[in-house]
Amino acid sequence: MRIIKNRTGNKVSKPLRILSLLRGRWDGQRQPALQALADIGHEVVYVDQILNLAGYRKLVNKIRFDVAVLWGNSLENLLRSFWGDFFLEEAGIPYVSLWTDNPIKHQFLLKKINTSLHKAMFVADTCVINQLKILGWKNVFYLPPWHIDETIFKPVKPSSDFACKISFAATINSYKAERSKWREGWNMKMHKAADSIIRKCHKYKDYVDVFNNLGNDWDAGSLEFNKLSHALYFEQKALAREQIIQSVGERELHIVGIGSATTDRSNVIMHEGRNWDDLSPLFCSSEINLNLTPWPKSCHHRVFQITASGAFTLTDWREDSLELFEPNEEVVYFKSMEELPELIDRFSRFTEERTRIATAGYRRFLSEHTVSHRMAELSAKLYELL
Repeated sequence: MRIIKNRTGNKVSKPLRILSLLRGRWDGQRQPALQALADIGHEVVYVDQILNLAGYRKLVNKIRFDVAVLWGNSLENLLRSFWGDFFLEEAGIPYVSLWTDNPIKHQFLLKKINTSLHKAMFVADTCVINQLKILGWKNVFYLPPWHIDETIFKPVKPSSDFACKISFAATINSYKAERSKWREGWNMKMHKAADSIIRKCHKYKDYVDVFNNLGNDWDAGSLEFNKLSHALYFEQKALAREQIIQSVGERELHIVGIGSATTDRSNVIMHEGRNWDDLSPLFCSSEINLNLTPWPKSCHHRVFQITASGAFTLTDWREDSLELFEPNEEVVYFKSMEELPELIDRFSRFTEERTRIATAGYRRFLSEHTVSHRMAELSAKLYELL
């Protein structure tokens, strides 16, 4: 356990004592948000070791916390680890959850903490927020990707090791492998429902929202829907990556990321993955950085990472994105896979236009979308909620 140091000397009239708990694989990516809260003037206690239930209970009963700020994946893992009453509920400590994935697929676990102490869920997608309200959640608020630190993702000198026209930072696994991994033990009804989504994904060559398509026939709080949603997230991700490789055609494409998939396409060059905090050299060395978004409307966090690096982004069209980065001025969007080849060729030719857009995207990120901006929003909301 440690207290995050305030680097700025800023003070607030009523600082909050904030608890945050490590319980997820990607917590390191979220830690800049805790630093930003400390720099505002709050007292932030970060439990950066995994404890047993007795350890957590002892901590929350010993120290008076005003609120706990939990990352969605850590909250999910806490609920999976300890069945029964949630220990923050037992201790009477208010808490909020911030999500970087879709909480709809976790309703099997989350439904038991739709309580007065779970003060808010902060979600990066307005469609998902409406879905959560349909499911009975009241305090759900929109917060676009909130953890991108401009000291980590930033313009750097291009590297000859990554110099290329088109890059795609992504995990690549085969659809067959993902289907086999996540569908073990399914009944025929579950297979039929999942296959209906996959057919639409093939047809439209885009993400198909599971709740919008299956929510009328399945209980979103059931274990079966949880398994369906989880599997279809990975199956659709695998299909989308296959589709983008096909759409690029014979153009040389450099893929950087973990994954087991292989390809016999000579124009597709597979590179080893890089640490999450060391992607700016790839972004800054690529003329065009591709992105795909597994949300109904959200702007994917990769768009913020690329623009923070001062690099050019070509990403799929999502309605929430348009308020965050202006189309063709700060980021370029493709509305369908069919549009992708022409846009790649256009921006491969016109270097000045590509540079202008990348520069504008970088300025927009710095002026509105850093982790400090988002945590200032969160801080103001916490005072309202508490």
